[in-house]
Amino acid sequence: MSPDIDRSSPIPLHYQLKQILLGKIEQNEWQTGDMFPTEQELQNSYQLSRTTVRQTLLDLTAEGWLVRQRGRGTFVTRPKFTHSPEEHYGLTDQLLRQGITPGWKIVAQEWAQPAIEIRAALRLAPEEPAYTICRLRLAGEEPIGYHSAYLPEAIAALIDHRALSEGESLRYLKQLPQMYNSRAQRTIEAVAASEIETTWLGMEPGAPVLLIERLITTEDGTPLEFLQAHYRGDRFRYQIP
Repeated sequence: MSPDIDRSSPIPLHYQLKQILLGKIEQNEWQTGDMFPTEQELQNSYQLSRTTVRQTLLDLTAEGWLVRQRGRGTFVTRPKFTHSPEEHYGLTDQLLRQGITPGWKIVAQEWAQPAIEIRAALRLAPEEPAYTICRLRLAGEEPIGYHSAYLPEAIAALIDHRALSEGESLRYLKQLPQMYNSRAQRTIEAVAASEIETTWLGMEPGAPVLLIERLITTEDGTPLEFLQAHYRGDRFRYQIP
């Protein structure tokens, strides 16, 4: 009988086992990618029923600590970073609340001809370029997102370049008077990883990506920025009410 399980405690056995196993994961007894003990092995180690062990594994899998692969077994993974806009915290603040240091890495800043849908969103004239800013969203040292922001010329001349490496994604525009009472329109969809995500986010071709598109306009509807943010589907989730 394992001394870690207190059968006289009112705390459910499956919850006790969960806390024990989480402690071992957090202490790197099992690392990301390691095969996790089987149900039978955990039953034998902790002298618990199959039902109790199975509930524990279901909980750990639902919370993102484990992933089950058919025909192979159960493996240790990492919980997804969650952005929940209804809490009125930006992703930077939410990462900090989870004990993770947020950051940015600037990949490119250049004038370029955007795609047709971006040109239409920004109301650009034919052949008019957009100022393009490409950045990696970092969680610690790990890149979890790739941002491409497109700006019309009048706005590009006013941005705070220093703020591109800190804070929230819009910090480099916050000082502009045009941002007062500005509006954001977002769309979210699942797409397959392209060459950009495989290169910058270390993903396999075709792996799931969460694409968030955002159009920022002034109070009277003038476009300020169009953003395409690609996030790793296996490391990020966008929580809505």
